[in-house]
Amino acid sequence: MYLLARFGSLWRLGVIEHPHHGRWMVSGGHLEPGETPEQAALRETVEETGYRPRLLPSAGHGLPRGYPRFPARPVHATESRPAWWTVVMPAGPDGHHPKRHRHVDHIHVAVVDRPYGPGSPREHPFRWVSAAGLKALDAPANTRVLGSTLLDAVPGVVAERRPRPVRDEALRRELLRRRDADQEFRHHLPRTISEETAARWAEADEGNTAWLRQVIDRVGWPGRALCGEDGADAAWLLTQHADRQPDLQRAWIELLAEAVTSGDAEPRHLAFLEDRVAVHADGGEQWFGTQHRPAPGGGYEPFPIRDPDGVDQRRAEHGLEPLSEATKRINDTNV
Repeated sequence: MYLLARFGSLWRLGVIEHPHHGRWMVSGGHLEPGETPEQAALRETVEETGYRPRLLPSAGHGLPRGYPRFPARPVHATESRPAWWTVVMPAGPDGHHPKRHRHVDHIHVAVVDRPYGPGSPREHPFRWVSAAGLKALDAPANTRVLGSTLLDAVPGVVAERRPRPVRDEALRRELLRRRDADQEFRHHLPRTISEETAARWAEADEGNTAWLRQVIDRVGWPGRALCGEDGADAAWLLTQHADRQPDLQRAWIELLAEAVTSGDAEPRHLAFLEDRVAVHADGGEQWFGTQHRPAPGGGYEPFPIRDPDGVDQRRAEHGLEPLSEATKRINDTNV
């Protein structure tokens, strides 16, 4: 399985360190009794990488020049058989066959919409590599040749396959109206919040959440194509404030992530929502440092961060300023 993910504007290929060959390779394995090639590819990928990917049906591309194997037969895109290619390669004796034999490989391509989202335990060391990193990687030639081709091709494939609806100006205007009312209320909150104000706050957020749920159930994630840059931004803001419905936030983050992969939503929106759900709904650590809390000595500080040494790189990938600048801005705003 060739597994790809978008990190802001940069795409990377996921590879495992093979336990027997000692090189970096894409995930894969043998069919178990009763499995289809697609089921085996998904199972092996989950077991070996910890990610549950989204399969991409074949885009009809031929194997690239320089690929060291030859196709056994052409494969056409269908819902029941989404392999991009089927290739044959000679193989020596292994745990499945005691003699030399031929492998018939069904090569699948998939994307991970939430590379910083929740995952399951993985069997092997795993890493994401960019096109530049792939060239220097200790990997088989077919992995480097095909991986490089897919890093070029897949961004266009996922963008083309996302539905492009007609702009809904009425929806855009209503999103902007609700965003403005939300911000007006929050910007004029008193330092001490009475029970009456808290009740009005909850009622406003719950009303926006219920309305947005109806919209998303009807049209899917309201991205740029449907309601423009400012409308998509307003939809994300209302989702951020749906904290009283964490199950809805968890469901919506999947839709937002898919929109980001296809280029129909902002990567920074996904960074904020990933952190908000991780911290406030799940009580865990955040990846991007977007969520802050009162600091013991006064002011505000980020909630705990996973891999803090890499936080500024992740923030830069997703269009966010360095964490120190963001924290200073929050403290300056809340004097």
